[in-house]
Amino acid sequence: MKKYILIGAGVIVAGLITAIVLVILNLGDLIKTAVEEFGPPITKTEVRLGSADISVLSGSGTLSDFYLGNPKGFKMPSAIECKTIRVKVNTDSLTKDKIIIDEIYVDSPVISYEKRGNTDNFQTIVKNIQDTVAGEKKAGTATTEEKKSETGSGKTIQINNFIVKNGKINLGGSLLDAFGDKGMGIALPDIHLKDIGKDKETTPAEAFAQILGQLTGDVTGSVTEVGKQLKEAVGKAVEGASKAVEEGAGKAGDSVGGAIKGLFGGSKE
Repeated sequence: MKKYILIGAGVIVAGLITAIVLVILNLGDLIKTAVEEFGPPITKTEVRLGSADISVLSGSGTLSDFYLGNPKGFKMPSAIECKTIRVKVNTDSLTKDKIIIDEIYVDSPVISYEKRGNTDNFQTIVKNIQDTVAGEKKAGTATTEEKKSETGSGKTIQINNFIVKNGKINLGGSLLDAFGDKGMGIALPDIHLKDIGKDKETTPAEAFAQILGQLTGDVTGSVTEVGKQLKEAVGKAVEGASKAVEEGAGKAGDSVGGAIKGLFGGSKE
């Protein structure tokens, strides 16, 4: 009898070990599937993830080749692209209703910013997310349950630290025409958001809206600052040209050209 009990116990242990190994091996695929399944209904744009390598034991890992597409009507191929996102998840929370993420570190993202009428691509994405959040808050209907299934909002989320560093902004459309080379590779200020979803239940869509809202403000602020630099440089060029008129038209042309050249990274001759 002992022999059969030991055999049975061995089978159970082997089964448990096999299950754990399978979870470890497939956790990355599960995260990739979740991102690509739940992302588009939230943002109403294409969302892709190249791969995810996460250890279920430590909760640490890397997401590679993240892609957030632009809404319809915008010409730039993407809104955000990032080669590397490092994450650290509280593994004890994975089986609970609230998933706790200790840190998300977004390294060197490329942000594509495009104006269209009175809005831009990020405001449009945030509006899409807010519409999703509003739909989630309608309680007691079958539609709500369907939406929860579509967006993964049955779970709430807490993000202790969301960090963005070394980002750059590329301008598109009329903005690129106005800013020229200066509109490619504008530095994005570093971002550090803390305790998202800590004090109240927060769905993934609500967390995403909060993060993108902050990102939109920082992108707009950076673009506005470059616009001020452009205005100041043109003003100085015009002032220099006016003074140079007395000295000859040729020197006036040099003054204007030199100032604008300096704005866009060239040296004044």
